[in-house]
Amino acid sequence: MALAELRREELVSQLFETDGAGRLVGRAPAFYVLRTADGVSCRCHASLPDDCATRLRAIADRPRGRPREWAREYGAYLAALGAIAPLASMRAGPLYVCPPGLAAAGACVSLGPDNAALLEGGALAEWASDARSPRGPMLAVVEDDGVVSLCASVAASSAYHQAGVETAPAARGRGLAGRAVAAWAERVRALGAEPLYGTTFDNLASQAVARRLGLRLIGSEFSVELMVPT
Repeated sequence: MALAELRREELVSQLFETDGAGRLVGRAPAFYVLRTADGVSCRCHASLPDDCATRLRAIADRPRGRPREWAREYGAYLAALGAIAPLASMRAGPLYVCPPGLAAAGACVSLGPDNAALLEGGALAEWASDARSPRGPMLAVVEDDGVVSLCASVAASSAYHQAGVETAPAARGRGLAGRAVAAWAERVRALGAEPLYGTTFDNLASQAVARRLGLRLIGSEFSVELMVPT
């Protein structure tokens, strides 16, 4: 196995909990694909039938053809999964790694159980529960005693942390997200892990943050969630 392939497989295995067969378990998506310049890695949830998982892996491994035909691959994934259960959501977008030495353009506050109240009552209040039980660093820009932008570890392992970023609507367009991401990335690196930044292809503002910070594109992600019967 080539070093690049090993790294890609390691990253995927670190991002999600898997069983002994390498199938996703727990709250992981039904299907996940990471594609880099060196190849593709895919994981299927353990709840999927074996024949569906085999079909999905075969789609991921087949030659992609011309770029204008690549969207058909997404359609093939969705057709296979939609035959199992209704689709709940789909996510597709670029994945970046934050290089060392990012400089935050201003002070950020580290959020945790002791100061999670800074989020309450504001536009980012839904992050308060994450601050009380953080998966990793959560860095925020605070103005007028309230959080206006933050970056937090939404997935974390000993080797990798993945960023979740949000800015209050009234504070957007001021570069605050980049400030929070830079502070978060340096805190993650201090823990000995690599900070990853993922977004979606239609989130142009988020991609602009990645460009301004000089993040390094390492591949693209594709994941699908299925509706769970209640």
